[in-house]
Amino acid sequence: MAHPLNIIEIPALISKKIVRKIVFAESGLSIEKPLNIDGGLFIPCENIAGFRFGIKDMHIFDMTFCRRYFIEVKDYQNKIYRLKLNSYYGFKRELYYKVWAEALDHFWDFYMESQLNFYMELLNIRQTFELSGVTFHDEGISWDEDNRLNWNEIAVSSYQTHFVIHHVEDLTRSKCCVFSIHWNAVVLQTLLKEIIKQPIRARKSSWL
Repeated sequence: MAHPLNIIEIPALISKKIVRKIVFAESGLSIEKPLNIDGGLFIPCENIAGFRFGIKDMHIFDMTFCRRYFIEVKDYQNKIYRLKLNSYYGFKRELYYKVWAEALDHFWDFYMESQLNFYMELLNIRQTFELSGVTFHDEGISWDEDNRLNWNEIAVSSYQTHFVIHHVEDLTRSKCCVFSIHWNAVVLQTLLKEIIKQPIRARKSSWL
């Protein structure tokens, strides 16, 4: 499905016709609709503020009739762009999952990895900043007045749909971040894992 030009093609649900093309480039993200006259959508790279993603099952009584794979992109004007792939009654479920997973990999490589590097630089110069509901200070992180962790107290537990930030010993001091709800949660997760690996955890610091 992926081409050397970093194009992902999305076929229609009930035919082999290509209904959308996702084009990943350094200049930005394009969503083209070959069968539509509106010309598609282009989001410049510098306008991409965040993304979130997930899988949602829709039910009729106890039966799942649709599985939706989605990616949402937000710009700096808080406008949200949505890419949705709906597999009804299991039709093309594996193919749509592959397309979705491939798009996530490209999205990270082209746009979000640079955000990770940006936040790592802020961390290195000890600049206070906020990411996905977590504030980074010189001493550690916090997410409200009662939940503050020093660098050597941070632990991360990762799951398929979310991850949990918690104290290494006290699991009641925790914050859950859901990839489908919280913007840039995957960037936060990766940043915290990098911090845990680095000597920065050895800083002797405490909250005032």
